[in-house]
Amino acid sequence: MPSNKLRILSTGMGWPSSQAGGLNTYFKNICENLSDRNTLEALVCSVDQPEVKEGMLVTSIADPGMKLRKRRSMFRNYAAKLMEEQEVDIVYSHFAPYGLGAAEEAKKRNIPVVIAFHGPWSEEIRAEGGRITHRIKAWIAKSMEMRAYRHADAFIVLSETFRDVLHQQYGIPLERIHIIAGAADIRRFQPSADRMEVRRSLSLAEDCTAVLTVRRLVNRMGLLQLLDAWKEVVLQAPDAVLLIGGRGPLKEQLESRIAEYGLEGQVRLLGYVSDDDLPRYYQAADLFVVPTQSLEGFGLITVEAMASGLPVSATPVGGSREILEKFRPDLLFKSKSSSDIAAGIIHLLKHKQQWPTAEQCRSHVLENYTWELATSQVEAVFETVLEKYRKIGVSTAGITFHGHRAQGKGRHDADVKSGVH
Repeated sequence: MPSNKLRILSTGMGWPSSQAGGLNTYFKNICENLSDRNTLEALVCSVDQPEVKEGMLVTSIADPGMKLRKRRSMFRNYAAKLMEEQEVDIVYSHFAPYGLGAAEEAKKRNIPVVIAFHGPWSEEIRAEGGRITHRIKAWIAKSMEMRAYRHADAFIVLSETFRDVLHQQYGIPLERIHIIAGAADIRRFQPSADRMEVRRSLSLAEDCTAVLTVRRLVNRMGLLQLLDAWKEVVLQAPDAVLLIGGRGPLKEQLESRIAEYGLEGQVRLLGYVSDDDLPRYYQAADLFVVPTQSLEGFGLITVEAMASGLPVSATPVGGSREILEKFRPDLLFKSKSSSDIAAGIIHLLKHKQQWPTAEQCRSHVLENYTWELATSQVEAVFETVLEKYRKIGVSTAGITFHGHRAQGKGRHDADVKSGVH
């Protein structure tokens, strides 16, 4: 950790209380932990007032329903105004479209920029369809990403998989890429003292085998392949129930396939699982499954489930593969095909005595995937970048960054006391 507090301006996509997703969950947690030890303002795009802990400063810049061009402009203008009114030591960006303007404004003022690469945004767009509109959007997204990445002094990725993507697809030199794994909130996610009571509270039969997955309902998450597998699983394990949490455009197709396969009694679509309910579902389930088909940068859900004492089985894709290879490689399916997912789940359900214990799952997280560890590593990257600036004589010293303004500056001042804008 640096000896002095840093003044950090961090740009993200959204806040998980209003827009669920791994990127937003990571952004919230890393910003909260950084703000405990530094002075940080986080900029997000949210229709609702973000729910934040006391002392956390989060500013909602725009409504996500606005056109992207307008949102980008509002992020840039706000960042520029902030940098004019007070000194910022470093810009920490988590979503290329919103971070681009802030990065450009930072470079005008010799402020270092660190970008957290959460995956190829353009490829995620392309993966959701082959229509011409998807291809055009993907091309625009790639152009925006490349513009943003030109301004970065360093990059942080959550896995070796995304390090390779960033290097090979975007041409970023390996020496500028730092791998820092994601993490779980070990206080929020932990085993329950009374698992059966948790099950009853969620209307789960005490004697069923509950297999859980929580995903955005989009193609690359592998939920259709999981349903294809599940029709084979229930033939061998009729007491097993598949719980699918999440929302997204694939909902109707999933419902149709459940009906087609006659799985209404063996599959429950939970819809959006709230932050309050998520730990309880982890505690109640017997097994967590990650059937991702592509672009799994890390998989926060994997370490959250394990922190809750829940064994995880996954396709050998991206971050899930890296996590489980270091823990229990036998929990990885042979491939991402529905047949191999089915074979893997059936084998696991028939050999429960071979599963890792709750204590083993949680211990692996405590040793490798805590936010305290991730935060210290992020701060070390910041310090490395800042040291390079010091050596070339660029000054980043300035006044403290606590959201204080001279009177008469407008809405921002009135709202600072609450910590939310």
